[in-house]
Amino acid sequence: MPRRSTDQRLKELQRQRAVIDAQMRALEARKKQAERKADTRRKVIAGALALEHFTANRDGEFGRVLFQLLDEYVVRPYDRALFDFLSPPDLLDPTSDFANAGREAASGGPSSVR
Repeated sequence: MPRRSTDQRLKELQRQRAVIDAQMRALEARKKQAERKADTRRKVIAGALALEHFTANRDGEFGRVLFQLLDEYVVRPYDRALFDFLSPPDLLDPTSDFANAGREAASGGPSSVR
């Protein structure tokens, strides 16, 4: 049986490494996708629980804190529209996050919109 040359063996090992590298990338991508799905699921469950508690106890401390956080951090109009208890943004108010974000976006600067 003839011996394979060093070049042939090197090419075979490089091919095997390429196959293993591709398999590792695929597994890493699957793992990241599963982690993202789990993170999204956690957020949905926690958000649903918070909103359910907020609805049931709107006048309590939790309700006040959650409302204040939502009112402060949910700044985009289409996001605010998801919460019927939040007022629409005042787009004409020059001190609002919306007005500042619009000016900064037009100037290419950083946005204060969260």
